[in-house]
Amino acid sequence: MFDLTSSASADHSHQRDRFRTVVATLGPSPLRDVLTAIAYARDAAARTGATTAPDDRWGAVVAAADRAAQDAATEIRPRLRAA
Repeated sequence: MFDLTSSASADHSHQRDRFRTVVATLGPSPLRDVLTAIAYARDAAARTGATTAPDDRWGAVVAAADRAAQDAATEIRPRLRAA
């Protein structure tokens, strides 16, 4: 798993708030879904003081990334066939 904090005791709440604010400015999209899942994973790690998020949060990140990849492939295939 990735190390989500430089130090388990460091308070990074301001950085997490900025990240969430930037993600919220994105329109609905697969990218926003992936970044939201990452934000939840970071928050889960911060709540427990851990340097890594719980496995269920990483599973949510992977699932969101998989859906984003499938959506992108679905959008590209018709354009490739038309070319």
